[in-house]
Amino acid sequence: MAYEISISKKVDNTGRSELSLRLRLGKIDQQASTHLFVCPQHVRWENYVSSKGRKSKRLVLKVSRLKTDEVQHTEDVKKQLDDMLVFIDNNLQQINVKDVGKGWLAQQIEEFLNPTKIDGNEEEDKPKQMSFFELFDVFLEKREISKSKRNQYKVFRRIVQRYEMYKQLLNPEFKLSLDTLDENGIEEIGDYIKKEHKLLEKFPSIIQAVSESRKPSERGQNTINAHYKMLRAFVRWAIDKEFTANNPFRKFKIPKDIYGTPYSLTLDDLNQLEKADLSSRPGLAVQRDIFVFQCCIGCRVSDLRELTGANVINNEVHYIARKTKDGNPKTIKVPINKKAQAIIDRYEDPKRKALLPFISDQNYNEAIKEIFKLAKLTRNVVVRNSLTGEPEVRPLNEIASSHLARRTLTNILYKKYKDQSLVSAITGHSPNSSAFARYREIDDEMKREMMSALDSDSKDDSK
Repeated sequence: MAYEISISKKVDNTGRSELSLRLRLGKIDQQASTHLFVCPQHVRWENYVSSKGRKSKRLVLKVSRLKTDEVQHTEDVKKQLDDMLVFIDNNLQQINVKDVGKGWLAQQIEEFLNPTKIDGNEEEDKPKQMSFFELFDVFLEKREISKSKRNQYKVFRRIVQRYEMYKQLLNPEFKLSLDTLDENGIEEIGDYIKKEHKLLEKFPSIIQAVSESRKPSERGQNTINAHYKMLRAFVRWAIDKEFTANNPFRKFKIPKDIYGTPYSLTLDDLNQLEKADLSSRPGLAVQRDIFVFQCCIGCRVSDLRELTGANVINNEVHYIARKTKDGNPKTIKVPINKKAQAIIDRYEDPKRKALLPFISDQNYNEAIKEIFKLAKLTRNVVVRNSLTGEPEVRPLNEIASSHLARRTLTNILYKKYKDQSLVSAITGHSPNSSAFARYREIDDEMKREMMSALDSDSKDDSK
């Protein structure tokens, strides 16, 4: 008799893969899901000699002396898997092998995971004290957010995992807990996020245990604030669901985000971009058209990627902004102008669900920078360095991104109509949006126009 474990294609929302179990005994060859999930980095191949003397390999779960939450989870799974095999073995010895029918292994796993009392009643649920990260996974599973936002939360989770591992280098018994987290702990997490790129150079084992697709780089205060806000959202959820009564944010105040002077495209810039000859780069030409379309619609890139033909109703694009979907959902209706309609018609494809041929957010932003360079939109603009907080001069093409489209529409419309409520009806900003105040640019032309009102003669003054 032999048992083999393998990694299946099924992955949960934390990135853990499901373990699959195979039973081979004579003519019996059955495979079933164990419903147990582990991090793929915590499994390895091991050489062994079979009962028939043959050299072979098998997949086993790794353990580590560094007791991170993920390592503890793997150890728990390993113990559960061992107990499962003992349970299956005992049941197999009590029956005739000929009675092992189709689906027997799956049924044994189900009985092991969901045991019943002798009297046939289901075992009473026992409340389990979840760890910080197990609870965070539940929070993330229940939270209705966009894919890109969910990925940001996952990045934050991995950062905090590495923070816990860093603390354990000094105190092996350290464990993050919502019940004991205080304002000093929050400050420590923020300080770690700021210095992580240097700390990981000193302690490479941490990044090996909880890796990123890209090496963590230096982070500015606004980025750290964004992580604070994710932690605060998690804490508020846990309090609301009565997982904890502790709120460390009562005393800890998240620093205010600091932004530089906003920059946007003018109508002339937009026309220059639209007319740029990109015939030698057809792929970039497609993304250029999508960016121009976004400038005409003014939505966030997370909403842009979700648009389908069903969002086009009565010559308008209808959508609910994902950022406000949970709090105050409101359908935004944007009339389709000639530029936008031409682009929709150009890329109409009944076989494609998406309204336009979108690519990933990261590739889209990289394409925008290249498009601006080829279109010679390379003028210098003054921006705030997110790390030092100091102003610096950068070429427009180096800092252009998808969000520039949203700022561009906001600014162009505000210059034309000078009515925030009217423009907000198109862009979806809230009436008192601080972001709107940043996006709209009060330029010299608007100042002169306002001051010229003092020069106009009135009939009352002439009397």
